[in-house]
Amino acid sequence: MKTKRTIFIATMMSFGFSGAILATNQNDSVKQNIDKLIVGKSLYEASCVKCHKLKDPAKHTAQQWPGWVDKMQKRAKITDEQKAIILSYLVSEAKK
Repeated sequence: MKTKRTIFIATMMSFGFSGAILATNQNDSVKQNIDKLIVGKSLYEASCVKCHKLKDPAKHTAQQWPGWVDKMQKRAKITDEQKAIILSYLVSEAKK
């Protein structure tokens, strides 16, 4: 009887612990996404304002932004990685 109880407690503890790990991983993932959007906004503001007024991200849909960002990449002198980060920000704020 004591052995069954010990196994039960050990099993419950392992589920609780793995739940905590899952929650931590989810929190880290959310934080990384937020950090990426903050960087994307900063890059957008710093790169695009050099040539024109900033466009409201909600001015275009998520489907329209990639075309605009592709057109502006060379002029803005941004890398593919920077373009992807900026695009993530714009799409997250795009017109629904």
